[in-house]
Amino acid sequence: MKVLVAVSGGVDSVALLDLLAKKKLGKFLGCELPPIELVGVAHFNHRIHRDANTHQKFVADLAEKYKLPYFTKRASKKLKSEADARDARYYFLKSLAKKTGADAIALGHHADDQVETVLLNVIRGTGLLGLGGMAEFRDGLWRPLLETTKKSLFEYAKSRRLKFVHDPTNDDATYSRNFVRLRIIAEMERINPRVREAFLRVARHAREGAELAALLAVEFLRRSEIKKSLPLAEFCALPQAVAKAIIREVYCREVGNLQKIEALHVSEIIELAKNSHGGKQKKFGELTFRTGKHGNVRVLTWK
Repeated sequence: MKVLVAVSGGVDSVALLDLLAKKKLGKFLGCELPPIELVGVAHFNHRIHRDANTHQKFVADLAEKYKLPYFTKRASKKLKSEADARDARYYFLKSLAKKTGADAIALGHHADDQVETVLLNVIRGTGLLGLGGMAEFRDGLWRPLLETTKKSLFEYAKSRRLKFVHDPTNDDATYSRNFVRLRIIAEMERINPRVREAFLRVARHAREGAELAALLAVEFLRRSEIKKSLPLAEFCALPQAVAKAIIREVYCREVGNLQKIEALHVSEIIELAKNSHGGKQKKFGELTFRTGKHGNVRVLTWK
């Protein structure tokens, strides 16, 4: 497997790079991994803080240390939000993965990041998929450290005498993720000191449920889809979790991602299917769902 490693310079991504470069990741995680070939180190300079250029140089030196190709890009303008920064970074990484022939982009997200993601998703009113947090593999992104705590990564870095940098924006509670980590989780730990472990269990259970629903959705589509349409009677008789998974699967197949369809959108399409008398439609992102007839059979179609 050809892997591009995304490195910010923080302890998580530096530890991941070292584990991959030294072929120790499988042993560290306690599992078997396929043979891995590193195609390079990638760094995106968000230009958010005053040390950004210094961090860029730090990662360049790391790539040289491990004798790996180095790729970098600076944001063309100051990014206004966390979402803008994430979108710009992932666009750069995915474009670079295509150029380098990488099968996966390795990211240093760890268990603490997973807890923050789940809690943020809950605050936003997520569905089952969001409650599961980040997936280890999704859309070419590989997050092998999701079951590893940040404390463990610090300990590994210390044992290997690895140098890393600190992003000062991580201490700024005006950012929503930092606020969750610095304020909300800290307060929750007063009730349950092991609240992080509890959230990880919740996420694991949610992912298992979502995976089952996704498998059933794929099987239903294989059996029932005819020219981008589904029989409404059969579709509406399905458990809600499976029906929602079908909508997400259809959207992902047609558009290539789920970026512009949220839990609320999926629920509205389900309601459209239930109240199907007459021709009605809902458009989300690049896809339009419609109710209508094929012959004497009422159907849900998409285009």
